[in-house]
Amino acid sequence: MLSLKRLLVPIDFSHASGIAIQQSAALARHFHSEVTLLHVNQFPALQPLSGPLGFGITSESSERAEHVGRRRAQLEDLGAAELKGISVKRLLCDGDPARRIVDAASSEKADLILMPTRGHGRFRRFLLGSVTAKVLHDTECAVWTGAHLEEAPVLSPTDIRQVMCAVNLESQSAKTLQWAAAFTAEAGATLTVVNAIWDHPRELPERYRLQWYEEAQWGANERIRSLLRDLGVEANVMVAGGGDIAGTLAGAAKEKKVQLLVIGRVSASDATKPLSSHTYSIICSAPCPVVSI
Repeated sequence: MLSLKRLLVPIDFSHASGIAIQQSAALARHFHSEVTLLHVNQFPALQPLSGPLGFGITSESSERAEHVGRRRAQLEDLGAAELKGISVKRLLCDGDPARRIVDAASSEKADLILMPTRGHGRFRRFLLGSVTAKVLHDTECAVWTGAHLEEAPVLSPTDIRQVMCAVNLESQSAKTLQWAAAFTAEAGATLTVVNAIWDHPRELPERYRLQWYEEAQWGANERIRSLLRDLGVEANVMVAGGGDIAGTLAGAAKEKKVQLLVIGRVSASDATKPLSSHTYSIICSAPCPVVSI
């Protein structure tokens, strides 16, 4: 059984934050979760003026106090309608946003962080919001995000009919698959496990490439089925190839009309992990929300 007792929603009072609040409300009602809204203050540069052209800025400290007061009032009112009937905690702090989010996830014992990316247009994969990127890199908590959250409908778990879990068949795969299977069971959905295989070695002669693909697909299929047996999970199996992992997974998700993609995640600095080192581009390319474990 999947436990999502505590949801953390970092907010900046933008429209994207509103979507994250709506999604957290849908999840909280299903899982009976507590929602924590976190806003990290970032103070504007203040230059108190004096003399005949001054504008009455008395001091930096007073301006900061007024700014905090305004933000606190906004935070208290935020999500009142969407989160009605849900246990809500509201936190206000200042500092580096990514660091504060990671710290809050740890101190609040969050089971899931919900936050959007900021990528847009043809360069979407290069424009993953820096705060989101840092949180993905540093937190141990599962993160629900996606570049298309503002365009997609907010879904209750019971609205999700197709879940896809992408595995690279390394150490993180079992944990990722267990989370996906538990969520799928809660939603009453269908689970498809997919592995995106690398393109053939460049030095491989063309006459051997078809055989290489067939053997790679067979091997991946067998390893996925072995993992499913070991974990006692029932799922459809899909092996997709093409070399571009993010594009391949996006295509597979579209083909299966997936509403949630679950992927594994390790340190972005570890380039030896094919799936996890592509976490950011997978999230930005996916046509649906992505949970990274």
